[in-house]
Amino acid sequence: MDSTKNATMSGERIVQPIAAFEPSHLFSSAVVAVQVFSATAKSNWYKAGYLNQAVSVPFSLGLALGEFRFISLYTPVIIKFLHFPSDYQISFEVPKYFQDCTFKIWEFVDNQ
Repeated sequence: MDSTKNATMSGERIVQPIAAFEPSHLFSSAVVAVQVFSATAKSNWYKAGYLNQAVSVPFSLGLALGEFRFISLYTPVIIKFLHFPSDYQISFEVPKYFQDCTFKIWEFVDNQ
């Protein structure tokens, strides 16, 4: 996934923050890589947000939170989920003060 979202602005004020990135993909590998960018971020910002793992709960109860990870701005990171290594979804929550955000995620799969 490589997606960019923008906050709804009124002049210099954020009226509607950026909604979470929620790929519809069901991840089957425990290993993913993530990178987050913001063209309007200030030079001293380092926090990009949190990556949340969610797993299906039986009996149609919806999703339950698995692991969550802090993601730094600009720095690519490789994550290995330990508790739920397959069949999970992710969401990425952007700080409310971001005007724009580009979220990239790759899933590492074994092609053997």
